[in-house]
Amino acid sequence: MLDSKGNLVTKDFGLGWKVNAAYAFFAGGALCTATTMILHFNKSMIMNEDLPKKGSESSAWSSLVEYYDQLQATMAAIGDTSWDSVVEAVKDSMSNSFSLPAWMRKIQSIIDTTSHDSLGYEVIGDSSDIMLNPEVAWTPAYVRLGPQLSQEEVKFRKNRAAFTKKGLAKYLDIPVSSIDERDIPIIAVTGSGGGYRAMTATCGYIKSLQETGLFDCTTYLAGVSGSSWFMALFYTLAECNTAKLIDHIKARTGVHFAFLPAAMELLTTAPTHKFLLHGIIEKMHYSYTGVSLADIYGVMLSARLLVPKDELIVDRDHLKISSQRRIVDTGAVPMPIYTAVRHEFGLKSDGAIKESTIVPDDMAKQQCKKRDSYFQWFEFTPYEVGCEEVCAWIPTWSLGRKWKNGSSIDTAVPELNLTLLLGTFGSAFCATLSHFYHEIRPALPDISLSQSLDNLVKENDENLKEVHPISPAGIPNYLLGLKAYLPSSCPESMHTEKDINLMDAGMDNNLAMYPLLRPEREVDMILAFDSSADIQYVPWLELTAGYTKRRGILGWPVEAGWPKGEDMEKELEKLKESEKVHSTREALDKVQKVKDKDWRAAMWRSKGKQSTSPADAAAKSLGPVTIWTGSIEEMSTLRTDQHLAEEETTIDEDYRLRSPYAGITVVYCPLIPNKKVPGVDPDTSPYMSTWNFIYTSEDVDKVIALAQANFSEGEARIRRAVRLIYERKKQQRLDRRLAMREVWHPGRST
Repeated sequence: MLDSKGNLVTKDFGLGWKVNAAYAFFAGGALCTATTMILHFNKSMIMNEDLPKKGSESSAWSSLVEYYDQLQATMAAIGDTSWDSVVEAVKDSMSNSFSLPAWMRKIQSIIDTTSHDSLGYEVIGDSSDIMLNPEVAWTPAYVRLGPQLSQEEVKFRKNRAAFTKKGLAKYLDIPVSSIDERDIPIIAVTGSGGGYRAMTATCGYIKSLQETGLFDCTTYLAGVSGSSWFMALFYTLAECNTAKLIDHIKARTGVHFAFLPAAMELLTTAPTHKFLLHGIIEKMHYSYTGVSLADIYGVMLSARLLVPKDELIVDRDHLKISSQRRIVDTGAVPMPIYTAVRHEFGLKSDGAIKESTIVPDDMAKQQCKKRDSYFQWFEFTPYEVGCEEVCAWIPTWSLGRKWKNGSSIDTAVPELNLTLLLGTFGSAFCATLSHFYHEIRPALPDISLSQSLDNLVKENDENLKEVHPISPAGIPNYLLGLKAYLPSSCPESMHTEKDINLMDAGMDNNLAMYPLLRPEREVDMILAFDSSADIQYVPWLELTAGYTKRRGILGWPVEAGWPKGEDMEKELEKLKESEKVHSTREALDKVQKVKDKDWRAAMWRSKGKQSTSPADAAAKSLGPVTIWTGSIEEMSTLRTDQHLAEEETTIDEDYRLRSPYAGITVVYCPLIPNKKVPGVDPDTSPYMSTWNFIYTSEDVDKVIALAQANFSEGEARIRRAVRLIYERKKQQRLDRRLAMREVWHPGRST
């Protein structure tokens, strides 16, 4: 219910709280932004859920409750245009509060599945129709075990090679007949998180790929959060046409997704109400998992993004990721990879390994000994959903079914809807209290309240890292009963929990590198389009280096990343060499604690200040396109990553690309200001805030123009890199053939 001031009141957290919250959420537009939602719901959840048992944790929660009203007032007082737009959006929604009771009753009536004349009843009837949902007849579904690619993906790669062969010939201006498919570089693209900014900028970068011909040479397209929203539109409404997609974005993003009148019009009238609500109605009816606030967020977001300008031509086939295989199967376009992460919490004990825990390898032992939590990456493709860490996959069309012992146990259950998954992929608000605080802390002024909060969070950070005030969305746990068949590194919790709770992959890394680094995918080049906030101060590439090191993946360019300050660099290297940390992220955490402050916040507060000379600033920055190539050559114990990086910086770029020991080539394209697009700066242009959900047509054009201008700066170098990779692979194939001839026919000339 709503109080007299328009605030959402959630006092009853019994069995039906999520359904009641859903009605109120639809009616009140409480999710104006992720930030607003955090502030509204943290307090009620803190006051109504069980408090932590430890005394220090309990006092921390009590203190956070006391600070709630003060923090809300502080945030509202910030003179930031993007925050002002949030406040205005809330006011716009609340100004229509006189009609809220009627809307609430209408929504409740619509989604009711017991009344024969309701939309809910009709949707449940349709759900078993094999013409609308053919997957309900495909039963049972089975879990596939192992690291290998699925048969469907293998077939896709073969079909895609026929297209990339023609694309490469055109891109490099060589005869198609001269190309052997084994020599074609496997090129992948990843976009980043960053809300509408990332969605729009990724569209601009992909438009450049299409215009230059490089898009026809790519095999995979992966995304996180905002770039996954781009992918959802690109593979459905836009039919892989960026010009069409840009027109769609302009038509739909001029209104905030939580603007109540516009949202309620779509959610309560035909045909959009059935298009948008059938996913959540099915989830409530079939109880895939509990309805979460991330699901509601997804529906509201879908009302803006997935509904075409002509609202009468909505197509429900657009709401299934598995349906995207109709265009992907032929190989005409790259295969999309959507991402989300599961938060695995550290041990609750003193770190001792329980006897029942199976830990035969060093990696598992290290993980068990640590209290630190970590994230597991799940990928969603038109073919499968799964996690490389546990090497277990299910057909995408079976997503939503319940599982036992490797097979689905329910029948006639339609695939989990994209209107819900859109919220999961972009659910940054489901972060832990610690993560969320460190994200918003740079925006808080240095006043006594903020300093008190700093001390509070600092003292209780380990506890706050394991608290999600807003629960992530979930999918049924398909690993139940498979403990004997899964890697020993699979955490015990995944064998017992009913659901797998997933959230925005940006919680771990804002670039979707990890799915592209699966050895089975054999990726030669990754184009990373980074539209993250505070792009120079968050080490996504360094985190990827740590991931490849833990996984034993050779070939990652160890020098990849933004130049760091000298002190930070020394501290990181000292920690990594001490072998007391297991990842770059952990090293950064320790550096932050030693320095007794958040270094990202310090960097943020220094923006705009001439603390360094222009020459120093340039030396610590990167251009719009940077290319690094790694090496697969085994390093001796005396050659550290730092030494290798120093050596490689002196080696010519062409030489590294030609080297028979060349590994993965990373083309890094950060969204930074460009003199060709004056007045557009991701750091200062208010509409480019991650939390801004209103874009004018002019705003869209500016972001697209900036992305394309940045890409054009390095297009010639990228083309040359592709050529050198192709030539290297060709030469390596010819060398292998020559070596085999020498083995079978010694002394015979070629």
